[in-house]
Amino acid sequence: MATTLKMDKNDALIVKESLELDRNIMKLSLLEYRKKLKDFEKKHKMTTKAFLQKFNAGTLGDDGEWFDWLFASKACEHVKDRLHRIAAIV
Repeated sequence: MATTLKMDKNDALIVKESLELDRNIMKLSLLEYRKKLKDFEKKHKMTTKAFLQKFNAGTLGDDGEWFDWLFASKACEHVKDRLHRIAAIV
C-alpha cells in the first residue's frame, strides 16, 4: 500500500536525513550481526543455514546459545529487510 505525503522542502529534508541516519545505523547493526553469525559458525563448525535446519528440526536441544544464534540470524534478516525498504524510499 503506497501512501503519499504532502510536505514542504524543509520537512522533506528532515525526513530524508532521518532515513539516511537510520540507514547508517542499520548498516552498522548489520555488520555486528554478521560478525556474530560468523563467530557462531566458526565455534560450532556449521553454517547458519545448517544451524537453522537443525534448530528447526529440534535436534540441537535447548541450550541458550542456540537461541542467541537464532536471534542474531533473525535480527540480521530484519536489518537487511529494513535497509531494502529505506533504499526504496531514499
